[in-house]
Amino acid sequence: MKRNLLWKAAFLVGYALALAVFWLAAARGAEPDGERLTRTETEVGRRVPEYRSEYVRVAGPNAAEIGRRCDAIVRALEERYGTPEYWRVFPVRYAPNRGGAVAGYTEYAEPNVTEVAIFQTLDESVGATLDHELTHAFFFYYLHKNFDLMLNEGLAQHSEYASRARLRELVCARYRAGEFAPLAALYGSNRYDRTGLIYTEGFGVVDFLIARGGSKWFAAFMLDLTHETGDIDLSLWRFYGYASLGELEEDWLEFVRGGQDCANTRAVAVRKE
Repeated sequence: MKRNLLWKAAFLVGYALALAVFWLAAARGAEPDGERLTRTETEVGRRVPEYRSEYVRVAGPNAAEIGRRCDAIVRALEERYGTPEYWRVFPVRYAPNRGGAVAGYTEYAEPNVTEVAIFQTLDESVGATLDHELTHAFFFYYLHKNFDLMLNEGLAQHSEYASRARLRELVCARYRAGEFAPLAALYGSNRYDRTGLIYTEGFGVVDFLIARGGSKWFAAFMLDLTHETGDIDLSLWRFYGYASLGELEEDWLEFVRGGQDCANTRAVAVRKE
């Protein structure tokens, strides 16, 4: 009797394992070609879609759509600025309408990005918050570190292509209203101000420098600043010909008075030594 019971138990266990293997294989075979779509156990008896790529991991509703959009944004950043030597996959989490006044954030634990969170719908965030936060993540890996907050937020806002015209208008409006602070008071402070000038002026300066030398030139300037000189004046001189941050500010404010018109900006000639 015992032998029969043991034999039956072994048979049932083997049969259950065979069924599990069969259904797993069937589920994998049903996935679209080229899409790494798996399922993650989140609660007992409940599974949610998960998308994984070489860049991001997304779980939840619309995971594949969100993941593919993230991949496209990162690839566009690589084409624009160059490819980071180091990258580790990080999660992108969507929680629409749960961030209060915060549209999104990017968290780091050196040397990795640990999470990008978006508190908007996908449609609301594309060309805006999603591009903004992925740019923070991208440059964290591109430069192997965090960096000056004014330039960091300026770069991230510059990626908000759906808002770029409005942001240029805001720069000009705040300048005309006499709201600007000296760049020396914002650069290196690494703290947010209550009026958001670090965003407005950060975007304006980055927009100006990219207009002068292009995106890859700006990325090379950032590498020089963060890894070679550690001196904003020296790196500005080497890449843009300005002897100091103050000299850059004079030229930039003239650019703002002209309407932040990138089409009428003189190009950088060569790097100086």
